[in-house]
Amino acid sequence: MARPVTNGSKTVDKCLSVLQVISDHLRTENGTDIGIRLVDIACKAGFDQATTYRYLHSLENYGLVQRDKNGRYRLGLKIVELYNVFMRNNSLRAVAYDYMVALSQETQETVYLGVLNGEEVSYLEKVDGPLPIRPHTPIGGRNKLYCTGLGKAMLSVADEELVSTVLRGPLEPMTPNTIRDPEELSRELAICRKRGYAVDNMESQSDVRCVAAPIFNSLGHVFAAISIAGPAFRITEDRLEELGAKVMRVTELISREMGYDRRVLTG
Repeated sequence: MARPVTNGSKTVDKCLSVLQVISDHLRTENGTDIGIRLVDIACKAGFDQATTYRYLHSLENYGLVQRDKNGRYRLGLKIVELYNVFMRNNSLRAVAYDYMVALSQETQETVYLGVLNGEEVSYLEKVDGPLPIRPHTPIGGRNKLYCTGLGKAMLSVADEELVSTVLRGPLEPMTPNTIRDPEELSRELAICRKRGYAVDNMESQSDVRCVAAPIFNSLGHVFAAISIAGPAFRITEDRLEELGAKVMRVTELISREMGYDRRVLTG
């Protein structure tokens, strides 16, 4: 879905809306991004094709998008360059990565690092587990807060305004297990808050379970989370408490390195 135009430069806003559409609608065949057509970009961005083409041309000149021989557009190499600069300067990733590797080795499952991004979670880093069947959510992808382990872990300790916004919905079903009732979701978040970790019980992807816990900054605000994710036949309900304890231990260590001190804040 295209981002709303802000009060800044309308041309820049519209270019970025087009770029966001391409990012949001990546299509793959056999693991390869096949791009998106001009007509589809225009439709999803809400612009006519001539206007959309002009914006695409500008983005292409800066290397932010590229067009293949079939006229389909995908993200350009400049995105990779910007991503690499960002990752080199991201202290959260630097702090969390070794913990994630150790947690993946300990549990034999895939470990994700996500950050709060408005009403969504953005995937900042992942460490694949060694076993052949595992989740494939890409770094840089985004997902809903209300149906993911990462999202529910952050929502359970987020400020009331964000929680109220999410509970107002819409709570769109991602799988048959997605919680769609606001009262039920509110009760679920209270449970997450009490025990210290959240569970995605095949609510975001069918046959995938996740266990996640929040990360806090020096002001005591939640801004990120770590999850352990894997197929439901491996991450059974019997393992949830064990994995919850492991992921909480890791997020407590990361939070501490990010400056969080519960004793000081609770005084």
